[in-house]
Amino acid sequence: MKKRLTKIFAPVFALLFVCAGLAGCAPSDPSKPTPPTPSGGTVELSFFAVNDLHGKFMDTSGQPGVDEFTTYLKDLYKDTAREEILLSSGDMWQGTVESSSNQGQLMTEWMNEVGFVSMTLGNHEFDWGPAVLDPNSELAEFPFLGINVTYQGGPASYCKPSVIVEKSGVKIGVIGAIGDCLSSISGEFQTGLHFATGGELTALVKKESTRLRKEEGCDLIVYSIHDGGDDFSSSGVNNVKNSDMSYYDTALSDGYVDLVFEGHTHKQYILKDEYGVYHLQGGGENKAISRADVSIDTETGEYTVTPKLVKNSEYAKSSLQDDPVVETIYEKYFPDSDPYTTVLGENVYKWDSSDIADKVAELYYNKGIEEWGDEYEIALGGGYLKTRSPYDLAKGNVTYADLFSILPFDNAIVLGSIKGRFLKSNFLSTTNKNYHTYTKGLYASDVDDDKTYYIVVDSYTSSYAPNHITEVKRLEGKVYARDLVADYIADGRRGN
Repeated sequence: MKKRLTKIFAPVFALLFVCAGLAGCAPSDPSKPTPPTPSGGTVELSFFAVNDLHGKFMDTSGQPGVDEFTTYLKDLYKDTAREEILLSSGDMWQGTVESSSNQGQLMTEWMNEVGFVSMTLGNHEFDWGPAVLDPNSELAEFPFLGINVTYQGGPASYCKPSVIVEKSGVKIGVIGAIGDCLSSISGEFQTGLHFATGGELTALVKKESTRLRKEEGCDLIVYSIHDGGDDFSSSGVNNVKNSDMSYYDTALSDGYVDLVFEGHTHKQYILKDEYGVYHLQGGGENKAISRADVSIDTETGEYTVTPKLVKNSEYAKSSLQDDPVVETIYEKYFPDSDPYTTVLGENVYKWDSSDIADKVAELYYNKGIEEWGDEYEIALGGGYLKTRSPYDLAKGNVTYADLFSILPFDNAIVLGSIKGRFLKSNFLSTTNKNYHTYTKGLYASDVDDDKTYYIVVDSYTSSYAPNHITEVKRLEGKVYARDLVADYIADGRRGN
């Protein structure tokens, strides 16, 4: 396929650490499930886990796409000495024009092509609301997992607690869960949605693990969770105390879970908890993937684990031929125009993330004046505005794909009303560096606490309850922050 990538090479993490007979043996507590002992010899399994890919399907100057990765995976599948299991720990769709513009369907088709066995739901799978998940789950040839996800008080139709994969007579149960990140989802999509956390989540996983071992005869239990450590980053195995893993109840490692793949925090690490269970996270945005080779003796039930982080310099190296199916899938969704090659205009100097957010705040204000200024006296534009990778906008030609990656969220532009006291505390005088505002010389000292003011923000900001904003009007059509910036650049103002 056409290259759009400056390759980034780094040493491969090749770490060989063996853990013999850990959770694969009978648990110490007799009340816990004992794995069955299949007959046969030794089976070699290789688990590969992708997390937080964020729609990075096409090559860019910042990171590789999935063209060489697809070839890498298919080459692995040719090795008859091993059995490969490919899974995801969430946040696969949202973040780029090629994926977000079709709400993840392009990525789901690719995941079908390369043989994912499951995808744990991440918080950004909910960026378009729970309703988007049903059609994607029907398109997927693998289950979405979320043992702790409920909707409208009952099981969510689009996900399952677990899936069973059988390889060479070895049965593997994969349990999926999302972490405590409901608050990161836009407030307008949170209604009816619940993620069980803490002890409630632990109880769910223990119950499902017991069922998988006792009733389904699973030999290994893999836990794929869209949550992880924020303070871990390692080039080798870190032995961590149970108290260091606040996001994970290590009681699960005492006979319930044999291997953990994590996500959400975009960190790269291999951890070994006090029970000897490995936890892997491969960074995010196609920088690395997690690999765990498991050798299991089907006569004794004992196994060894060899964990490894595989950098994109290995699985996306330029010597690998692009798999043509990637171009085929892309052209299915973009048959007429290419948002990566169509130039909107020129940016005459680099914008950093703060520059971009400040400009969006100004454009919100101006759009509000244009749409509603005759009827409402608009005091402010802006809100919670945070760019995504690559965060900055480089000097030079700008494409819509460039802007989409930086401003990927489909948050509607709204006119809201707010009392003066909240306008001051939450906007004009806030210490939150992610809030950016634009006014025509309005200062906190000018604001009357009890007066109602009108501001232009997006739906993420307006639906955040502590902001105390009442939505008055919503801009019609699918016009988002990136579209206002695109028009600004295309109009010839050229980043000034």
